[in-house]
Amino acid sequence: MFKDKFQWWNPFSWLEAVMQTIGGILHRIFAFFGMMSPPSTGGHENVQVADVDDAEKVAREAQEAIDAIVADMSLAQVVHAYCTASEDARKAIDLTKLSVDQQDWLLRLSDADLAMLGRSGEAACGRSVEVCKLMLNRQRLRSDEIEAAPQVLSIPGAEPTVDEMTQDEKREHLREFFADRHGELFLASGISNLDPKFTPGGATVH
Repeated sequence: MFKDKFQWWNPFSWLEAVMQTIGGILHRIFAFFGMMSPPSTGGHENVQVADVDDAEKVAREAQEAIDAIVADMSLAQVVHAYCTASEDARKAIDLTKLSVDQQDWLLRLSDADLAMLGRSGEAACGRSVEVCKLMLNRQRLRSDEIEAAPQVLSIPGAEPTVDEMTQDEKREHLREFFADRHGELFLASGISNLDPKFTPGGATVH
């Protein structure tokens, strides 16, 4: 859920779509030249040499776009983009801005760790990669969990629970409770009622 929340503004998400399109073109080209089995026997597409050149050009431009984006990104932005990207899109992200130790640490993180680090924001990603240790933003993670938690709907006409009451409502509730119990435990003259309708827990009527 939280991964989908970030993918729409991640530049590598739309680059992934471009790469998928290129992959489809190359698949048809390779099938035509017998480098892989064609999907059907209904005949080959009329693939021209120009189509191969176009596919190569698109692939080259896509890679240049990826390199240009990464070149303008800070270390924290690269790590954040990697954490919030899909598994396939991560393969296209250039991690050369990171040291060998930093790359090794990042590549060893589990999907759960990557998701939490991505949700923690760019600043947390920058702090974490500097020390090669998860430095999560716990407050932001808690906010996401609260936002994602199912809402308990109140029943129309139902009385509010104690947790839902204001302080004034709680005091009024206690006053009414003790007033009712006093009327049940004592007669009007102040004498104890030997047959009360309500007996406090643990109390014994003599």
